[in-house]
Amino acid sequence: MISILLGSGFEEIETITVFDILKRAGADLALISVTGSIEVSSARNLVIKTDELLDDIKDIKQQMIIIPGGTGGVKRILNSPSAKIFLQKALSDKTKIAAICAGPLVLDKFGLFNKETRYTCFPGVEDEITNGIYIDQDIVIDGQFITSVGPGTAETFAFKLVEILFDKEKVLEVKEGWYGKRHED
Repeated sequence: MISILLGSGFEEIETITVFDILKRAGADLALISVTGSIEVSSARNLVIKTDELLDDIKDIKQQMIIIPGGTGGVKRILNSPSAKIFLQKALSDKTKIAAICAGPLVLDKFGLFNKETRYTCFPGVEDEITNGIYIDQDIVIDGQFITSVGPGTAETFAFKLVEILFDKEKVLEVKEGWYGKRHED
């Protein structure tokens, strides 16, 4: 199972683009609320119904966990003791953890980053992260962590996750459905 963790205030593009592209690839994917309510609202008040509550899936083995940005959503994840336990368990289980925009802040504040962890994030968020080494790139992969900059890199981030979860052939297959036959790689 692949879980996208959401709290109200999440960034729409980083959530919906990643969800859509991974679903097109055939991923076993779910939107998971950390708030205790199935319904969550985005940074710009798009209300969506998640698939599950975090407490209902916390014991299910994860293939990957994804944390979108959005200041409000990230704050709600940071305020969730269940999310902290869930992510710390994922770290010890060697589960892939992907975070975009302000999402890497969660990984730092929950103690998942160490001093050598390489990451990227939305410009300025690195000032709030106390561990790790900030890298000014669209996507940074370091061990089990995949991080990206923000809404403008959501599509590239999503295709990188497809490559990690499946392979480059699956990326090309999904891109053909995404762009039509005109895409180039």
